[in-house]
Amino acid sequence: MPLTLREVLDLDVVRRGAPHVVAGSGRLDVPVRWVHALELTDVGRLLRGGELVLSTGIALPDSPAELEGYVASLAHVGVAGLAVELGRRYTEALPAALVAAAEARSVPLVELHREVAFIEITEAVHARIIDELLLSRAAATLALGHLLTSQTESLERQAHRTLISALIEGSGFTGSAGSPADEGGEAAARARAMGVEVTGRDLVAVVLRLPDPGAAGGRAAVLGAAEAMADACRTADVPALVGALDDVRAGALLSLPPGRDDERPLHTLAARLAVWQSARVRPGVPDGPGPVIGASRPAGSLREVRDAFREAREVADLTIANRGGTAPRPYYRLPDLRLRGLLHLFREDPRLRSFAERELGPLLSYDAEHGTTLVGDLAAFLEAGANKALAASRAHLARPTFYQRLALIERVLGVSLADPESRASLHVALLAHQEGR
Repeated sequence: MPLTLREVLDLDVVRRGAPHVVAGSGRLDVPVRWVHALELTDVGRLLRGGELVLSTGIALPDSPAELEGYVASLAHVGVAGLAVELGRRYTEALPAALVAAAEARSVPLVELHREVAFIEITEAVHARIIDELLLSRAAATLALGHLLTSQTESLERQAHRTLISALIEGSGFTGSAGSPADEGGEAAARARAMGVEVTGRDLVAVVLRLPDPGAAGGRAAVLGAAEAMADACRTADVPALVGALDDVRAGALLSLPPGRDDERPLHTLAARLAVWQSARVRPGVPDGPGPVIGASRPAGSLREVRDAFREAREVADLTIANRGGTAPRPYYRLPDLRLRGLLHLFREDPRLRSFAERELGPLLSYDAEHGTTLVGDLAAFLEAGANKALAASRAHLARPTFYQRLALIERVLGVSLADPESRASLHVALLAHQEGR
């Protein structure tokens, strides 16, 4: 027989939360198909019907009209009920508007007056559901269990992505005094509800960057990368928020004990993702450049997470853009990019752009006027370590021709390429110019 909401409320783990039905008491015998802990306002689009939704209430809207719309979306998909834990958003009772909307639409609404770990509720209910399916049909249970597990992970990624996005945007989460999101704010509570403690932890942002949205498989590849990152974090026993960031990036916020060396979990994460990438390569199809992983320095609080994700994203993006100039590594950090990393950080500084224009301006103007490629020739020369023969070979030019071009560059710029300081200055200007394009 299907497990009913009444039976769920009678489970020991739920009774520890002191449940009290405040609306929809006439529908307690509705079957519960699954349990989801969700902290999203637009949950209706993620559900299939028959779910018991668990929430701390921290993401619920404020106005009566929005609360009514929230309940309407739950009723539309046919949820089994909504259970809200008091204490974080609502202290003594749920809003009257929420109760009235649930009663009007016959949605069972339950107050949990004591804190109880949502994971314990989901594990207990899912175990009972699977046991009932095993009694009826073992083979069907295994297939359904696999399907539901996939759906749960997909919903988990959605919830994680929403929280990560809010942390990056720096919006929607404030402490009691209106300060930015911190250890005592709503963001920390939401992360904790998802099983990731962020208070008093070292928080490392990790961004996986796919090389090209078209060649990489687009959104489906990013979603697969996010699931692979989540699996890798579970393998490494590292609590983490993991989700897709956009069409070419997936991100994770690793929660580590303070002062712990983060090299081992990062290496484990990179190794697991390398296996995932290998599995994506189709037989007979040439393996193009794979994704890269950028990691931030540890952040000591949620206030620093936004900058941590920006650093990890910039490291990954810069590595993708300069594969030839960066030694291959399992993952990259800002020090690994050396001068390119420094220039990337200062790419928006007008003083850096002005320096590049002063150094290269005459050469850029000459190329534009005469249709030459002297800037490219200079770059080839400098990237070859001032080895003229090697640069000519890489440029597929005869040595005398290439040497003539170098002499022309010296005349146009009024410098000597034999001078190490001139070469260093021009190399920095070239890198800055490439960053600004």
